[in-house]
Amino acid sequence: MKILQSQEFFLTEQHAFCLFMLGRQNMEEMHGHDFDEIVIVSEGSGFHIINGSVEFIYKGDFFFVSVNDTHCYLSTNNLSVINVLIRKDRSFFFLANIDKLIDIIKQNNSLRCTYDTSLTQDDLDKIIALTHIINAIQDDEFDELYFSAAETALLGIIDTLCQRARKKTLRAQPEECGRKYLINAIKHNYLRHINWEDLCDESRMTRRTMFRFIKDVTGYTPARFQLLFRLLKAQELLRTTDKTINEVAVNCGFLNTIRFTETYKKQFCYTPSLERKLMR
Repeated sequence: MKILQSQEFFLTEQHAFCLFMLGRQNMEEMHGHDFDEIVIVSEGSGFHIINGSVEFIYKGDFFFVSVNDTHCYLSTNNLSVINVLIRKDRSFFFLANIDKLIDIIKQNNSLRCTYDTSLTQDDLDKIIALTHIINAIQDDEFDELYFSAAETALLGIIDTLCQRARKKTLRAQPEECGRKYLINAIKHNYLRHINWEDLCDESRMTRRTMFRFIKDVTGYTPARFQLLFRLLKAQELLRTTDKTINEVAVNCGFLNTIRFTETYKKQFCYTPSLERKLMR
């Protein structure tokens, strides 16, 4: 497994952070790094697997990846991200208490099962504008004014993320409908049987519009997307728990072990039992 090194990204030993905008992010193999990372999804979607746990990520999501984590991206669809890399062992010039704000972002990782903390379009526009400010600063001497401008813009980005994380909006509010409702529904109910007709009514979309939207967002038909999500969740359980293969099958929405094994092998080219054997 590749470990990304600070010297590949940070401009100098003085820099406590650096920032990149990555468009059309392709699938990336499992890797780690010797720095912390804040990831902001600015466009598109995909699956993010961190320490064996799988999650569907979509425009407006953001999360923290620590120096001890390993992660990768799978089945990306026009995925664009903003990466903020941070070295904890280096001091910022002016941001003395930024760790307290970063802790709020870390906590956001565990809120997804209950709350919707995704960024609005206005939030994203603000963050993208601040990103351009940082990337536009040119100063070979990297003096106090350089770090003052760069860290001021970074503080604006971090503050925007923290403000959104602290709002803790409930995922399924009665007045919520449309595309946001639909994304939340497929992100958090993929293990259950989804009645697509009911979901059309709840999201106030026609069946054709809903199916086209899901295909545009994920790159898959609704049924195929849900199946892939279930298989990735099954892979997570096989790798990170002691549940039996039958328990994994039931937990991930498969009718029986035989059907689960056939589908799993078709997707990953080996059986669930071999998956567990390889991990052990």
